[in-house]
Amino acid sequence: MKTYPNLFIVGAPKSGTTSLYHYLNQHPDICIPDKEPRFFIKDTIQNISDADPIKPYLLRSSVLNEEDYLNLYKNRTEKILCDSSTQYLYHYEEVIPKLKAIGNNKPKILILLRNPIDRAFSNYQHNLSSVEDLSFEQAIQEEANRISKGYNSFWHYLGLSAYANQVKAFQEQFDDVKIIFFEQFINDIDGSLVEIFEFLGIDSSFKPSNFFVNKKSTGVPKNKWLNNFLQQISAISFLKDTFYSIIGKEKTRLLKEIVVRKNLTKSKVLLTEETNNKLKTYFSKDVSMLKDLLPSANVNWLKDGDNS
Repeated sequence: MKTYPNLFIVGAPKSGTTSLYHYLNQHPDICIPDKEPRFFIKDTIQNISDADPIKPYLLRSSVLNEEDYLNLYKNRTEKILCDSSTQYLYHYEEVIPKLKAIGNNKPKILILLRNPIDRAFSNYQHNLSSVEDLSFEQAIQEEANRISKGYNSFWHYLGLSAYANQVKAFQEQFDDVKIIFFEQFINDIDGSLVEIFEFLGIDSSFKPSNFFVNKKSTGVPKNKWLNNFLQQISAISFLKDTFYSIIGKEKTRLLKEIVVRKNLTKSKVLLTEETNNKLKTYFSKDVSMLKDLLPSANVNWLKDGDNS
């Protein structure tokens, strides 16, 4: 008998999902064997354009074979088996039919949402430290062109932040869908975890230790050549294997992280007021639709930048 997950954390990227993963994975009733297997968007991943510099990473880090995916959960005894893949929300048209087709399993769906402007800019900052060469304003103007060229959705800064249709699709197709707001989550981690544990039907008195906050180093690389070379170490097998054989796997990763951090400028890239105002207008309709979908949530992002 095939064993599939019964909990899917479907997104959104840059909305606290990495931190949540580390908290939930400590609970004795929860198994999250792989941070982002992305198995249910394997068709999308395999069709990413070769021009996308993130493609080698996605192919290398995703679990695209069904047997390998099922082996992640084979013989696990935890009550909750979780797949936390943050691009599932955006790719709901591919994901939902596949989830519905896995049989009698009625999974719980957990969605984390963040102020769409903050999420988009955080997504941009993440890419800026490695693969993004454009300013934020240029990048959002280039988004449609990148989509047409077949770039993966982590370049879709605005698209990933347009939540309404994505949330609606999951609500319509699944009975157990819970929305957690990033702003609520980071302001009350203990309370948010109790709420999630209760939603999952597991011991809500459990207290995770070693609280983790995902703070990836961001900034503009001082030396683009060095930055590109560091990315190639992971992308090209013979380079990676060479470094692993000389100094070991963990030391290679540690050295890479140290050099990456040293190569980033200390100055912060800030979101301009002009761009912020334009994006408030851009997202206003979508946020209004989301308010209708979640009337009790009091979504208030575009008013004061927070969610109450």
